[in-house]
This record gives sequence, C-alpha cells and structure tokens, in this order.
Amino acid sequence: MNLLAILLTLCCMLPCGTGMCGGAGNIRDEAVDYGNSSQGDGAFYTGKYRNLFNEYLGVSQKETDDRLEYVWNHFFVNDGTKLYFEDSDSTAYIYDTGNRDVRTEGMSYGMMICVQLDKRDEFDKIWRWAKTHMLYTSGRWKGYFAWQCNPDGSKIGGEPSCATDGEVYFIMSLYFASHRWGDGGAFNYAQEARTILKDVMSKDGSQGVFNMFNTDAKLISFVPSDDGSWLHTDPSYNLPAFFELWARWSDTDKDFWSQTPEAARNLLAAASHPVTGLFPDYSTFEGKPFQPGWKKDYDARRYQYDAIRCAMNIGMDYYWFGKDKVRQNDMMTRLLRFFKEDNFTHGQFNLDGTEPTGLYSEGMAGANAVGAICLDDKGLAKEYIERLWNVEPPTGYLRYYSGMVYMLSMLHVSGQFRIY
Repeated sequence: MNLLAILLTLCCMLPCGTGMCGGAGNIRDEAVDYGNSSQGDGAFYTGKYRNLFNEYLGVSQKETDDRLEYVWNHFFVNDGTKLYFEDSDSTAYIYDTGNRDVRTEGMSYGMMICVQLDKRDEFDKIWRWAKTHMLYTSGRWKGYFAWQCNPDGSKIGGEPSCATDGEVYFIMSLYFASHRWGDGGAFNYAQEARTILKDVMSKDGSQGVFNMFNTDAKLISFVPSDDGSWLHTDPSYNLPAFFELWARWSDTDKDFWSQTPEAARNLLAAASHPVTGLFPDYSTFEGKPFQPGWKKDYDARRYQYDAIRCAMNIGMDYYWFGKDKVRQNDMMTRLLRFFKEDNFTHGQFNLDGTEPTGLYSEGMAGANAVGAICLDDKGLAKEYIERLWNVEPPTGYLRYYSGMVYMLSMLHVSGQFRIY
C-alpha cells in the first residue's frame, strides 16, 4: 500500500466531527501559498469549519443536522418539491422546473451537494447522466459539456456550446469525491477531474473553440467560443477558493492555475460597485459591466440572477483561505448594508441601486448569508444568518435556481461545505 493510500485509510478511521458530513473528514495537503504573498488563515489551513447558526443563534448541532436533512428531502426526495429525478436504476438529473430542462449548472451543484452530504449513490447517478448526455467526447468541443438538455437526454440547440460555471463545479465535485470516497468504485473521480481540466485547457481557438480560461487575463471566460464570449466573463463564475485547490491538485498547467485565484479575487473586487457593492451579471476582464450584442432578453450589466452568487463565492474564499479579507469585508459590508436599506425587498438593480425590480429571493438570502461570513459588523452578520435560518426553501415551478443556491448556502453557513 502506498503512502497516499495509507493516509486515506487513516483519515477514513477518524470522525468528521459533525452530524451529516460523515465520511473521511478533510484531506488537506501542505499549505503552500499560490498567487498571494501571504498565507491565509482559513479552514484549508486549520481544518476548522464554523457552524454560524450555532455561533450567532445558539442553534444546536442536532437542530442544524435536522434542518439539513429537511432541506435534502425537500429538493431530493419529496414529491412536489424535489428537483432530483431518477430516470433509470443508474442515472438521475437535476430538473430546471422553470425552463423544463436540465442544465450543467444544476447538475454540478447537485453533485457538490451530494459529496458534501456523503450521498455517493446519488452523486454517481447524476455524474453518469451528465457524462452520458452532456459531455462532448470528440470534436472541437471535446471535454466541455452541453449546458442545456431535455430530460430525455437530447441536447437543446443546434450548435454545441457550454456554460463554464458547470465545468467548474463538475471538476471540483469530482476532486472532492475522489478524496472522500476513493477512486476504486464505478468512477476514478480524480482522473475524470484531471481529464476535464486538460481537455478544456487544450484549445487554441483555431477551430472556433478556446480554452475555458482566457490565458492572458487568467480569468474564466463566459463561453470559450469565437463569437466574442471568450473575451468577457461572468463575475459569479469566478471562484478563487476552487482555483486555489486546482493549483495544488491538477497534474498539468500548475503555473497557470497558481495565477488564477488572485486574478479572480481582483476581478470580483473591481466588479463590485464602490457604493452599493452590487455586481453585474457579465463584465469585462477589468470588471466593467458588459452587455454582449447577442443578449436581447435582459440587461446583463445589471445585478440580476447570476450575480447573486458573487457573495457566496466571496464568503467561501474568505473562510476557506482568508487571503483577501480586507477587500472582501469591504465588498460585503457595502452589499449587505445596501440590501438592508432596501428592506430585503428587491432582487434586481442597476449597479448604483436604481431601477429596482423583482423580489428578494431565497437564493439571495442564502448567498448573502455566506457573504456575511466576511463581515466585521457582527450585528449585521447575525441579521443575515438569522434571516437564512428562518426562510423556508422555495417551492413552486421557479424553485430550481434559487433553491440550488439556497441549499449550497445552507451547507456553507452550517459548516458542512468542506474541502475534501
């Protein structure tokens, strides 16, 4: 047995320390600093994950575990509210109830939820569906995933394309699955994650498809295609905490990956409005709001649906690595004060806070509570943590997107979203 196998075996013998997480606990390698001059003090280095429901509200671990089980059943088990559907003994998909389709965003979120809650059977069924129906296995798009399919598995749209937030969560979920469950079952999870990383960074644009990351900006592109989408980003696709781990765990392009966490942090800081803290749905690589010519259905320069995830990304990076605490506290203080001043009423705005539309959603309550982890203002943080604890998971035909962000956020705030 090699050293890694011995270490994994020993880790599997240790308790994880809290309720539903089970499994092998956290696998952390040597705390090498990539892309930043100072080492952080986050959970990656300490192995400690805080249950903020307990810290701020006095909620017990059992109450927390019971709530997570309730939310799991809501989205994965109960008829009438679930988003998880098994279409065979070995495959399952996460259903976008509003658009009546299956998206890489939801599939990869579902996998991340499953690995965090030690649900290997459901994880494998979702991954098998994604590999069977979404993954491009040949041609110029090889390694990418069709971002939108029908529930019968057929791809939607005539021209291949992807949405790179799905690839990011697929890769990270597979790495965690490898470290939590090992690679001896139906899938070699680590090899699959590394294969995706290699494939999506092997495109030179000569066939109209580029690398997933713009290699000059060191930032993830919105879509790696030659229609101009390779030249801008979506701030909510930027996950510096994930990219820190890729720099450590990838077996290719390690020097490149080491530059991506800081680039993502800089992008998020530049994209945040200096007064409201609001983020645009799409931006240039300099963080300026961007409206592509093909986008006709809404103004992507506004804070809208994608942008709600920025707070979740920033909060995760803050408590996992803690390398950018001053800027992240500043961004989240502006943002969360703004929503409080709006009395948690609206969901979409111009970046300066004007022209409010829509409703403050359960997904926003979740993502903003993760962002509250960054705050020095503990009174304001408590208000967001309490609001998330009190909000019910969404129901109705539009429950999919808000519900997935809400459930991921519940894992973060409860201390159950961990590095494996």
